[in-house]
Amino acid sequence: MSVELNKKIVLDACRCIDDRDFAALFDLMTDEGTWTYPIRSDRFRDGGRKDKDGARATLEGFLGGFVEFSFVVRSVTAEDDRVAVEATAHGIGPGDAEYTNNPILMFRLEDGQLAEVTEALDPFEVLAYVEQLADRQ
Repeated sequence: MSVELNKKIVLDACRCIDDRDFAALFDLMTDEGTWTYPIRSDRFRDGGRKDKDGARATLEGFLGGFVEFSFVVRSVTAEDDRVAVEATAHGIGPGDAEYTNNPILMFRLEDGQLAEVTEALDPFEVLAYVEQLADRQ
């Protein structure tokens, strides 16, 4: 696949994240695809490598709770079968709980599909959001 086609596929995936269209997002992934959060799983529940089903459950579980959500791509860099994305994620809800993070995602593609996604984000921003939710209970 060409670098330009790989970038297009990744930008389509990012639009799916922005829309929280998980069915379309995971249709872009190989059956053996993985999604990794390079964070210690003993300190961060969703840290580590997830298979396709695990990744979908993680994203649906976290992003599904927002009343409003946006995922904005700030830059894209591509070479061969790899595409890197810098983005800003922002969500509101439930209530007035607010979340902001600046993830960096590295995608590796195989035959026009996402084979590996590695998403580096600030786990303390996730914790700050979760603490807002806990304060409401």
